[in-house]
Amino acid sequence: MKRKVVLYFMFLIVLTLTLVMVFFGIGMKRYFYQELSDTVKNHSEAVLPVWTQQGDFTRLLLAEESDAIIKAYKMDDAALSLLTRNGQMIQSSTGYLAEKNESIDPDVLRFHTVYHIEKPENGGEKIMAVYTPLLYEGQIAGVLKYEVSLTDTDARIYKLLSWGLVVCMLVAFLVFLVSFHLGNSIVKPLKSIIMLTKRMAEGNYKEKIEKSYPYEAGELVDMLNYMADEITKADHMKNDFISSISHELRTPLTGIKGWVETMRDPEGLTEDEMKFGLKIIDEETERLISLVESLLDFSRYQSDRMSLSLSFVPFDELIEKVTFELLKKAEKKNIHLITETTPVVIEADWDKLKQVVLNVLDNAIKFSPKSSDIVITQTIEDHCVRLVIRDTGIGVKAEHLKYLTQSFYKADKKSMGEGLGLAISRKIMTLHGGTLSIESDYGRGTTVTLNLPGKQDCFLPSENKQTQPPAG
Repeated sequence: MKRKVVLYFMFLIVLTLTLVMVFFGIGMKRYFYQELSDTVKNHSEAVLPVWTQQGDFTRLLLAEESDAIIKAYKMDDAALSLLTRNGQMIQSSTGYLAEKNESIDPDVLRFHTVYHIEKPENGGEKIMAVYTPLLYEGQIAGVLKYEVSLTDTDARIYKLLSWGLVVCMLVAFLVFLVSFHLGNSIVKPLKSIIMLTKRMAEGNYKEKIEKSYPYEAGELVDMLNYMADEITKADHMKNDFISSISHELRTPLTGIKGWVETMRDPEGLTEDEMKFGLKIIDEETERLISLVESLLDFSRYQSDRMSLSLSFVPFDELIEKVTFELLKKAEKKNIHLITETTPVVIEADWDKLKQVVLNVLDNAIKFSPKSSDIVITQTIEDHCVRLVIRDTGIGVKAEHLKYLTQSFYKADKKSMGEGLGLAISRKIMTLHGGTLSIESDYGRGTTVTLNLPGKQDCFLPSENKQTQPPAG
């Protein structure tokens, strides 16, 4: 690939330099030829008329003055011919008189000097024929034809072109060196990137491209290294999830299997023991059903098949029901659930919204110390329904905070659960057009804020209610 990059650059520079040389050559040729023509013109205009008679400047009158005209207007290194306005030659400095009339350019008769490049058919030297009007008293008396050899002028042009060619070759060489270096700067990171992507395709995400590269190549390398890190983290979270979910499934199944085997031979079991065993089986079955439901929700979440069944939901009542359901769990740790709600009805999915509030409040209870408070505040702000759940628990370290709503992520690897609750909750909030945000001060507590859009005609009259369920 490096060879192709260098060849492309060389092709472009050679094409560019060729065009430059072509236009440079054309420009120099026009410049020098025009300069020569202007020299002849200036020479003719600088000569004072040598005749004393005035007339209509017929051929006869010009013939009488031709010797003086040729002598006065003659120019070194140039042959001079005197022509009538019709192109008939009257006299020449070489003594040669052409019988055929010259073709006079109309611009000459309009007081302009023109030139033509002529090359004899016998292969002689190239000449420039300059036609300039012979003026007297503002009239064209005749036409002066100067024939100048272009050998010296062309030699100067070729010399300059040669120097230009040398410069172009030097530039091409420098460009070759630069393009070779540039090719390396492009190809080397690409080779590293290709090797890294091959290793990633084989499942090896630990290797990195340590060398830094400039500009976009460096950004691409950094992005690939970052992607490898993220894939590694996701892979670790997946493995942790498999380990955690295996443990979560095994624990209730072990309890159920143990009691089923015990109850298979009921001799020696009291009625209370049988009821206790059935209660354990029932609780562990419910636990398995809840776990399976979480996995199904996650599956729908991953495949974007999660949908909402919208209805008008009294949000304050939903919060109170969730609080009541978790009251016993909070009482076991002597945790006070302090709620402050404002009556409001929003368009939402009752079950899924309840799942979100239940998950957030359950986490708050789980990670709060004994004999602490959890404040649940629901308000209406700028047509937005806001629920804030604030605890004084262990909090979350800053490096873990941004990953909390990712699938399988658990800040505490030893904690119970599969690490899906907040990820699913965030998806549910997004489907409702709302947001879920988490703020935490490690060691001092966590605040989770749920924002839901509300419609003005759905708000009930404000009537604040404060409840503080008794702690057990």
